[in-house]
Formats: sequence, C-alpha cells, structure tokens
Amino acid sequence: MKYALVNGIRTHINDASRGTLGNDCWFPDFQVKACKGVFMQYWKYTDEKPVLPSGYENETEWHAAWKSAINDECCEVVLGPNREHRADIYAINNIIELQYSPIDVRDVVARTEFYKKITNSRVVWVVNVYKAQKSKRIETKIDPTDRERFLVRWKYPKKWVVEICKRTNNNVYLDISPNANNLIHLWKHQGQLFGKWVKKESFYDSYLSGVGTSKEAFLSAINNIDIKKFL
Repeated sequence: MKYALVNGIRTHINDASRGTLGNDCWFPDFQVKACKGVFMQYWKYTDEKPVLPSGYENETEWHAAWKSAINDECCEVVLGPNREHRADIYAINNIIELQYSPIDVRDVVARTEFYKKITNSRVVWVVNVYKAQKSKRIETKIDPTDRERFLVRWKYPKKWVVEICKRTNNNVYLDISPNANNLIHLWKHQGQLFGKWVKKESFYDSYLSGVGTSKEAFLSAINNIDIKKFL
C-alpha cells in the first residue's frame, strides 16, 4: 500500500517514518505499519488482514512505479456506497487498473461495470506481460489492410485479457517491458487480436496529464523498474 491513515490523515509512505503506525484507508479497522527498506517502501498490516474482494493482488514494484508520479488524491481511491472497490488511479473520465497476477474474468467484468455505474468512467486495464514478451510469446505482424495496426499472435495468453479485449466499455494496454518506449493497445475483432503501438508519453498525455505530477517523473519511474524481478 502506498497510503495509510495516520491520526486520521491520508499519508503517503514517503512522508512517514519507519515503524509509524496507521490504519488502512480502505478498511480503517485494520492497523498497518510503515516499512521503509532501501529499495521498497510500503504500508504493511501489523497483524490481521482484511478479506479483500476477489481479484485484488499484492502490490509490486511495478504497481508502485506506475502510481509514483500521480497526485495523491487520485491514487488508491476507494469508491462505492459500501466502499466496494479501490481504484489504482482515478483519472479524469478514466479509471486505470494495474494488473500483474492472474484474475478471474468475471471479477474484471464486474469491476469494470461497477466503475462505469458509479463514476461513468471508462476503465483502462494496464497489464504486465514482461514474461510473455521476454520469452517471445507475443509476436506482431503488420495488417496489410491497415498499416497503422498489426495482428497480435500471443502464445499461451492471459485468457481474461483476450476476453475483455472484445468489450467496448474498456481499453486494454500491454506493458511489455520497462526498456520499451511503447505500450500495445490491444483489442479483438472478428476473432483476431489486433494491436497498435502507443508511446508511453502519449499514454500519459491521454490519460494522466491532469492527475500526474509530471510526464518526466512518470516515464522515469516506469522505465526504471527492475525487470528481473518479474521474469
């Protein structure tokens, strides 16, 4: 977790001293402690953990990097009358969900529809596919009918990603490597996967310019992730 309640105030981990006690912003009844290592800083539950809704995952360095250059009030935003979900990034007219671990497609669909109903925002799923790209399981081939897009061949794909690519109420982007300048905007049409290269700086301009601290800080953070931790 990047934020916790300290004396009732939403506090970034960087603004807390090592060992500071607080409470989970999403589940305030649960106590957390500031863990301040050399490379990783995060809030950790001191004892009992809440039961999270299906599909939520532990935060990785990748999650933290994507959120590091986003304004505090737009990160880890709890939404719903019963505090049902916590959006990774609540941007202007869009909610950005970062996903690394496997997730049931039913949870993806339910969360997407929930956010649309509550906020009328489009959900943008950013998916970590470092392993698939490194092992060359993702191949691209120019579509001769439209040279701005390409055909995507993905061996052993994340099935939930393929499933939601054909839906019209969300967008899907594949983060292929911290060393790459582009993301893949992915969609499915007539049974085939298509993609388009989108520069990371263009992604920032499209979705994060109104909620980010700076484009330079964003690009620096996501381009300096230690890829070896995810392979």
